Amino acid sequence: MLTLKPYQQNAVEGLLKETYEILHQHRSRQKLVFKAPTGSGKTVMMAEYLNRLAEELPDKYDLPERKVAFIWIAPNQLHEQSFRSIKTYFSELRNIRPIFFEDITDDKLQENEVLFLNWQSINKKENIYIRENEQSKNLSRFINGARINRVTIIVILDEAHLYAAKGKKAAELLEQIYAKIEIDVSATPMFNSDYKYIIKRPEVVEAQMIKQNIVLNPAITSINQNNQSLNHILLNEGLKQRKKIADAYRELGIKINPLLLIQLPNDNSLTESDEERKIKDEVIYYLDSLAINTGNQQLAIWLSGEYTNVEGIERNDNFVTDVLLFKQAISLGWDCPRAAVLVIFRELKQETFTIQTVGRILRMPEQKHYSNSLLNHGYVYTNLSKDMISIIQDDMDLIVMNKALRVSNYEAIKISSEYINHRIIRNRLESAFRRLFYQTSEQYFGVNKELKNENIYEFNKKCLQAKMVNIDVKNIEIAIPKDIELSGEIETVKIESDHKERFAKNSDDIYRLFKKFCLQNIGGYEKHDSPPVLELAIKFFLQDYLGFNEYDGLKIILYDYNKPIFIEVIELSLVNYAKYQEEKAKNKKQSKEKFFWDVPAERLYNELFKEKPEVKTHALEPFFEQINASTPEKEFALFLEQNKQYLDWWYKNGEKNKTDFAITYKNRYGEESSFYVDFVLKFKSGKIGLFDTKTPDSEPEFCNKHNALINYISEFSKPEKELIGGVIVPQKISNIIMWKYCDNLITDAKDTTGWLNFNPANC
Repeated sequence: MLTLKPYQQNAVEGLLKETYEILHQHRSRQKLVFKAPTGSGKTVMMAEYLNRLAEELPDKYDLPERKVAFIWIAPNQLHEQSFRSIKTYFSELRNIRPIFFEDITDDKLQENEVLFLNWQSINKKENIYIRENEQSKNLSRFINGARINRVTIIVILDEAHLYAAKGKKAAELLEQIYAKIEIDVSATPMFNSDYKYIIKRPEVVEAQMIKQNIVLNPAITSINQNNQSLNHILLNEGLKQRKKIADAYRELGIKINPLLLIQLPNDNSLTESDEERKIKDEVIYYLDSLAINTGNQQLAIWLSGEYTNVEGIERNDNFVTDVLLFKQAISLGWDCPRAAVLVIFRELKQETFTIQTVGRILRMPEQKHYSNSLLNHGYVYTNLSKDMISIIQDDMDLIVMNKALRVSNYEAIKISSEYINHRIIRNRLESAFRRLFYQTSEQYFGVNKELKNENIYEFNKKCLQAKMVNIDVKNIEIAIPKDIELSGEIETVKIESDHKERFAKNSDDIYRLFKKFCLQNIGGYEKHDSPPVLELAIKFFLQDYLGFNEYDGLKIILYDYNKPIFIEVIELSLVNYAKYQEEKAKNKKQSKEKFFWDVPAERLYNELFKEKPEVKTHALEPFFEQINASTPEKEFALFLEQNKQYLDWWYKNGEKNKTDFAITYKNRYGEESSFYVDFVLKFKSGKIGLFDTKTPDSEPEFCNKHNALINYISEFSKPEKELIGGVIVPQKISNIIMWKYCDNLITDAKDTTGWLNFNPANC
């Protein structure tokens, strides 16, 4: 059984006092805010709070209800970590029973049970724990069962700021649970309440649970840089600091091996960017040159899909692994008290740290301070170059793109599809841009490369100097903060000039900075193909007009006082390029591409779609239905599921991408347009159905689209690949919806006389 620190015991008493006050009231959904700094031991405090509440409630005869059950909600997989901690805490006690959803018995939450749930598993009505099902086993039923048994529900929202205070989904779910008390547990709570308990950071430092502060780039110097890259300098400083700390522990006879954390930049995209990959490879190669690698286990890697040497890495006595390479993925809830030094490589757009970021190295490994003050601080090395350093609240992106995959038994149908490229002007820079950049530069600077009687390079250099361009740039420097003390809480620190150290960028840094410069200055043009075009235009300009070699020329572009001038030239060039594109587009027709179409292998759906788990025959699994789908679309999908025994699959088509099935038709203005047919069906018979759901006369293009589809079917239907379909409309007869379609051309969108009844059994 753990012994609580005085501030922890005070927190438990404070939370109990606030809880009893709320329980005396008749109102539900009362907020109790518990603010606890990172490293203060909030899980231990909550465990003791649960224990005391379970012990004391039965004797609180002045309360209307004296039985309670808890629902502990946390984001990502943090609920599992909390479950393990609480289970360990109560291994000798029997007051509290930690459980998962599958452990619920008798269709109700029992007194003193703590149900641990992952936020992502309950934040939608369609989630398995929320939705109605044949067994009637869902969260609402279990909560209602508890209430019938006069058990009060208290919800504990762990890391509440990340999800519980955000958006409609959180509000709806918490309203559905309708707990007596909602306890927001966070280092940075977003709600305020009359009922709260706050642990102040100095209390936790005084109790020697966490380090006194964080020191940013301690004693870093540019002396003897010797063309080393800043990345290598930061790595060296981090390794040296780790060794100093290891030596200090050894001198005190303490068996702790300090861990160096190296955080790679992360742009939050699904795939690794070129920049991220280069930095990762550079770090791994450099560490290997120092005999630190995964082979000898001195290096551990914790990246998406790559977990090497991470087993037991949290143990203080792990004397094998000295360095951990990771991204953002382990920030939430990860506890490794021996972590002492953090090297962070930042993207240019990242200007802040989060509490979780610096919190990784705040914990004291033995929950006490040491006689050697070196061990009582955390150390961060970073290439962040800003005048203001901010520590901000953590955040988490909970908007997940839903992915559906094509069914495994799918057989290709290869039906003809046409894609009209309505964008005449391509949204990317092409080879003509270089010529326009030259022309713009000549107009702006007055440079010329056709002079006969003068030295062209000297003449053009004078032209640039006349525009206040410094052409004698020796070094490009970056100023980073040094010897900055941070508390580890939300704060902003101004960096004065005497706390900055300037480092010269080496050639690798220069090329990397130039690529970023071009990426940032291509306006609205496509971000993948366009930057290289701009890069070449600038490089050839520097060579053709000024005679600079590439390295010296790029330093001129990147010099702080020169950059605004060249950015202006680039912007003017982009304006001229846009005019060139418009002129070129006047005589260019829309392009049309024909290809064989199949249901895409995978498709991403955004938050405007919701999962329909009851649908079993859709060609992509799971099926996501558009929230604002038309009534005929929803009813036809339901009709297809009711007749699934006659179908191999059906597919709800998209309506804008090249991966969506489309045919072309002439609209009422005589223009050629794309018609994205709503539904593609594959019958057991081998026939393929192409149906577009509408109500009679529901849109001006009703007849045009239908006739185009009938003509398409007539042209492409073959005995070995028979096509059927058309516009299909619902008709209600005696409260039964019948679906009718026409297999001929039509001229009246209101008259459905003679249309065929659609019966999948006959197809």
